[in-house]
Amino acid sequence: MKKLVVALLAFCLLLSSFAFADEAAFESTIDWDAEYDVIVIGFGAAGATAATAAADAGAKVLLLEKAPEALAGGNSRVCMQWMGYVDPAQHDDAVAYMKALRGDFATPSDEIIEMYISGLSDNLSWMTDVLGMENPVNRGNVEFVNMPGAGSIQTMTGNGAFGGDGYMYFKMKAAVEDRSDSIDVWYSAPAKRLIQDRDTRIVHGVQAEVDGKTVNLRARNGVVLCCGGFESNKQMLQDYAVKANLVSLGSALFNTGDGIVMAQEVGANLWHMGNMVYADLDFRYPCGVQVFGCQRGIAAKGVIMVGNDGTRFMNEADKSHHGKSYFHGDIIATPFTSKIYAIMDQEIIDMGALHKQFSADNSEEIASGWIVKADTLAELAEKIGVPAENLEKTIALNNEMIDRGEDILFGRSLETMKKFSEGPFYAIEMVASVVNTQGGPERNEHAEILDLNGEAIPHLYGAGELGDVWSYCYQASCNIGGGMLFGREAGKNAAAAKTDN
Repeated sequence: MKKLVVALLAFCLLLSSFAFADEAAFESTIDWDAEYDVIVIGFGAAGATAATAAADAGAKVLLLEKAPEALAGGNSRVCMQWMGYVDPAQHDDAVAYMKALRGDFATPSDEIIEMYISGLSDNLSWMTDVLGMENPVNRGNVEFVNMPGAGSIQTMTGNGAFGGDGYMYFKMKAAVEDRSDSIDVWYSAPAKRLIQDRDTRIVHGVQAEVDGKTVNLRARNGVVLCCGGFESNKQMLQDYAVKANLVSLGSALFNTGDGIVMAQEVGANLWHMGNMVYADLDFRYPCGVQVFGCQRGIAAKGVIMVGNDGTRFMNEADKSHHGKSYFHGDIIATPFTSKIYAIMDQEIIDMGALHKQFSADNSEEIASGWIVKADTLAELAEKIGVPAENLEKTIALNNEMIDRGEDILFGRSLETMKKFSEGPFYAIEMVASVVNTQGGPERNEHAEILDLNGEAIPHLYGAGELGDVWSYCYQASCNIGGGMLFGREAGKNAAAAKTDN
């Protein structure tokens, strides 16, 4: 009899433990509006790759995109379409180059660098076999030619094109659409927060806004943050770049740092927030649209750039290396002033349109006041708000250096300089554009997002520009190339069945 009582008590305790477990299961307390294996937030290169990789691993995937379809893609759609690639035979050189790009910074780790270079080597087959991109070509853009291993990371485009045509993005979009049985895409559906069990720290899903309603979306195995940077968040730009007048080069209107906020709310650590590419100088129409690639075009005609005080501050013909410039044997963030004006004379105006988007003789832009005209330098200085004495001295010194045969200030090639004639003179205001930001939630070599203690937040992954690996110097093509390799890693790992929920 005693044994029977003990057995009954044990059985009751077992039943109560099951009841307690059911009651305590966090995910069972949420009223889910839809359930998927994997939810990917952001439909750029990283998000498209993560969704494709997760679907190919057997997962049912939801791809959430904040923008409407016509404006989706973020920087991935408007960039040069260059994708980083490393020939496996150059693996060691590429590792050395990436360590040099890291400089004296502690991140990314050696483990991430090894994973990164190996992942770049897989990009070419992904481009051709999965995305169906034809005629891949290395554009040969080497960012820092003096670093060891320079040239080992190739800048690949598809279709034999130079880039900038959206070819890569639309191939990625087509790959997602070809998997419509496995991937649902919801446009105009911004993610608002991650749904996390605070006790286990597991991220179980996403709360999003769909058709004006807040919905709870379950991710059984993983959530992947691929929602870009914060180029269009003025407050974040001020907080992390310590600059007040930066604007997004690609007009990435939907890149407002949403992923950073969501990641912070679930305890993620942030890294590389102060490292961004923000020194492309361009003309910006009053409506807010930029004229991309303006700096080099007008510099070739002989314009000079002056800052707030009416003096030169740069080699106008030397575009920054994605936000970095050589400085007395070092590499630093490219310095620039809050107000920047391109100064020119009548001869430059008569050379034709300052940019291909301008009128043939620049007359429309002059008439509209976008190009400021004055008969004298003193009058021009007054109109643009710089000291007249400084502007006059700057032009005089420019002419003197040309006579001497050397730009003693910044080493600009004389082939891109000209002597200024007598008036009239002209000025056009330039803006410092943010090409992209690099900061966001820290990730490891498995694409897992880390907390403040360096531990992975369960079921949460990241890829792309949001929290990218670049701490110091950046090589062109690697936000896309890296987004592809981390997208594959994040998609694969997020798709793996989890046993802890």
